[in-house]
Amino acid sequence: MIFLLAGNPNVGKSTLFNFMTQSHVHVGNYSGVTVEKRVHHIRYFEGANLVDLPGTYNVSPSSEDEGVVTYSLLNESYNGIINIIDSTHLKRNLHLTVQLLELGVPSLLVFNLKDALKNNGYIIDTDKISEILNVDSVRISARERNKDDQMNIVNKLKNIGAIKALELDYHEVIKAAMKEIHELLRYDQLQVKKKWLALQLLEGNDGIYKHIDLIKEKEIREIVKKTEAVIIENKIAFSLKGAIFNTRREFISNIVDECLIKVEDKEHSKYFNQRIDRVLTHPMIGIPFFLVVMFSVYQLSFGTFLGVGNLLTTYFEMFYEGIVINYISQFIEFIGFSGFMYGLIVDGVLAGIGGVLVFLPQILVLFFLLAILEGTGYMARVAIVMDKFLSKFGFNGKSIVPIITGFGCSVPAIMATRTIPDKKERIITILTIPFVSCSARLPIYSIIVSSVFEKHVALIIMGIYILGIIVTLLSAKLFSLSFFKGAGSKFLLELPPYRIPQLRTISYQALEKAKRFVKKAGTFILVGSIILWILSNVSLSSINVTPDTSLLSSIAGFIAPIFIPIGFGTWEATSALISGVLAKEVVVSSLEILYMGDVGSGFTMLSGLSFVVFSSLYVPCISTIATIKSETNSIKWTLFAVVYPFVVAYIVASIVYLIGGFFI
Repeated sequence: MIFLLAGNPNVGKSTLFNFMTQSHVHVGNYSGVTVEKRVHHIRYFEGANLVDLPGTYNVSPSSEDEGVVTYSLLNESYNGIINIIDSTHLKRNLHLTVQLLELGVPSLLVFNLKDALKNNGYIIDTDKISEILNVDSVRISARERNKDDQMNIVNKLKNIGAIKALELDYHEVIKAAMKEIHELLRYDQLQVKKKWLALQLLEGNDGIYKHIDLIKEKEIREIVKKTEAVIIENKIAFSLKGAIFNTRREFISNIVDECLIKVEDKEHSKYFNQRIDRVLTHPMIGIPFFLVVMFSVYQLSFGTFLGVGNLLTTYFEMFYEGIVINYISQFIEFIGFSGFMYGLIVDGVLAGIGGVLVFLPQILVLFFLLAILEGTGYMARVAIVMDKFLSKFGFNGKSIVPIITGFGCSVPAIMATRTIPDKKERIITILTIPFVSCSARLPIYSIIVSSVFEKHVALIIMGIYILGIIVTLLSAKLFSLSFFKGAGSKFLLELPPYRIPQLRTISYQALEKAKRFVKKAGTFILVGSIILWILSNVSLSSINVTPDTSLLSSIAGFIAPIFIPIGFGTWEATSALISGVLAKEVVVSSLEILYMGDVGSGFTMLSGLSFVVFSSLYVPCISTIATIKSETNSIKWTLFAVVYPFVVAYIVASIVYLIGGFFI
């Protein structure tokens, strides 16, 4: 059996999905977290799977991720729908509920956040609402992960049965049009009810035309056009869609009046939210406050003062070098490996992987802190504060979610742009996200900056991050004035309530990112380290040669002169940059191998700064390039995404090297 999990953005869908399936998909207290379907087995329900659909406010899609919902309802086989509803925002959430119930498929309503609703002084009479809508319903708080709630949902799913499609009393003009369209759909082989389909077509759901081959499409569009003209002419509403919406709104308002019961007179938590938001979303205070918050995050992750991440990295490095490498090298000597094989394992594999893994504590601390900011709901406030600012550069406010995601990895960040409804704005965001410093680049910044700068490490690393954002903004402005003139759409985002994030949830998020980081160390970095060490120790005629006479030095030495004007025209630095196209972490393992653990010896303060700046902006990794091709479906934009960052990186590094020469 297959059940679809549907609901508005930021109502706890991913939390409920994790709860019901015992999986650990990403949870964030802002909309746009789920950008594609996720499927997993429902615990305690043999043979049943749950499909987590992207959040949507209605069945008619306004962006690519919402289009997944329309496609699933129309074309996929499923046994029922679980509609999760935010109890604290009933009127808004029930608009989607009504559309789903009009479809007439087996359904279960799950009213989430019952604890938050009770804190506001209300409860929902689920028996009454079930009677009105003729569908089963439950009240839960998904964050509490109560087993009784889980079993209650499972038992209701096991006994879920067919329901009569909800029928509202729409205007006679609309009913007549529905009948006309219904007749035209008679010979189409459709999996959904034709009456629901007719209503969706009248409402302007273009996803229907996209996902279903309608025989009488031209005639249907004529009926829609004629009906809207009658609606406007008779002053029934300002539009056909508005007339349908008004009927639903009146129906929903009556439900809320009957089923939302006040149980206690108390100040609503929303007033508490509003008082804090006056500061955090203030046009003058909001952005400086955000910068202070982010500096604190970087200080705790990388700084020498109160730098938890830096301290943990120091101890981890001592453990890795003093125990892991020491004992493994002794074991290798004991079994008789020496010379080339010893060097490959110890100086190649262990040094290369270790050069990256030692920064794992810093990455864990960074993403643990970012998960806290997401879980509290603060990142949604950042999106509001940044909307007006971002719009000046050609972004939509929804771009902030992919940009924030980009601090973890560019691949899911680019996929997260599916929430952006305007195609031009989406491509602008896709092309500029690689300038945001992902977690894979953190080891590069840490190893170079800590090697050549004794003080202000956290400040310099934060400066590199800010530089990436500045380049992102300026590039977006350039694109909006040239390739994508006229891009622009409205930004709507409902602010979630402030919540205390659960330690279990934020720990899972940080550990998942760490797991992906370690996985890369066992794949890309392992392979890259082996290849790099072999190339740096062999020539066309012999093995065990010195690195400066190796095959690698010959290849990289041919390219290296182009980097002389920006301060690091050595074959070692060039080799590291080339290998970084495979995965950015490989830059660090390459430097560790080629400089034999003493990376600082290969750079001055100025050349090191220039190298860090260049590596933060140049060509994306292979995985990112492949994702850009997949999401844009364009070879032209994929090639542009490779060439443009290299040119920008070179120009910016040149400026840094030139100006830095006067101060360093």
